[in-house]
Amino acid sequence: MKTVNIFRKSLSNGLIVFDKNFARLQTPKEYLRFVGEAKGLRGTGLEQQIADVMEQTKIAEMENRRISTLSKGYKQRVGIAQALLGNPRVIILDEPTVGLDPIQIIEIRALIKELGKNHTVIFSSHILSEVQAICDQILIIAKGKLIAFDGPEQLERRLLAPGEILITVQMEEEEIREILAETGHITEILVETRNTGFHVAHLRTDHDNIYEVSGSVFSAFAKKKKPLFEMAVKKANLEDVFIELTESGPGSEEKLEIVKEKEANEK
Repeated sequence: MKTVNIFRKSLSNGLIVFDKNFARLQTPKEYLRFVGEAKGLRGTGLEQQIADVMEQTKIAEMENRRISTLSKGYKQRVGIAQALLGNPRVIILDEPTVGLDPIQIIEIRALIKELGKNHTVIFSSHILSEVQAICDQILIIAKGKLIAFDGPEQLERRLLAPGEILITVQMEEEEIREILAETGHITEILVETRNTGFHVAHLRTDHDNIYEVSGSVFSAFAKKKKPLFEMAVKKANLEDVFIELTESGPGSEEKLEIVKEKEANEK
């Protein structure tokens, strides 16, 4: 049947096709046997693969329990296990940690990273901290268009406002600005006064290497023999990148063009 052929093609790519209503009365082993047969696996080869994927996803101890009685984390593992049958080159995971508790999320993330060693894993998520922790390459899509494709660190460096330096000093704002005027690449200075008599200065830079700018700031204050009571670098994260690249409003199209130009220059 045509429907079965389409189903087999979807399964052969490692797509998680997990109907909880259909599988609820089955055990993980029964469900995996059904999916394996749908993929064309038979006999001892099928049984060996079932044993292998149950071990890989750590569901062997649940093999004879009904899927309806399993936790969400184990149900998600069963879904991943069936995707692994047939040893697909590509595994597609869509929001695999939604609805899981913190411990289950950590376990599923670890499993996905392990799968990435032997398979190409296409992983979609709106939880950007999760994407940053798991993925080697990231694609950002906005309004149906691919606007960025690179590694997490490379995307962070491409952020138009790469980061912020925070310093805590005990001097007047005017003197802070005078010292910072001697350093380069400081594009914005915002000074915050604390009740303790200290001032916290937020420094923005247009330099690609924020640590180099931090060194210049430190040297400028040391030259004047003015102590820095605290110094910290606030680096941009993937959420900052996503917001900067996908936000709508005046200038958003221009930002995308600048990012594309940076990508072209790097190539």
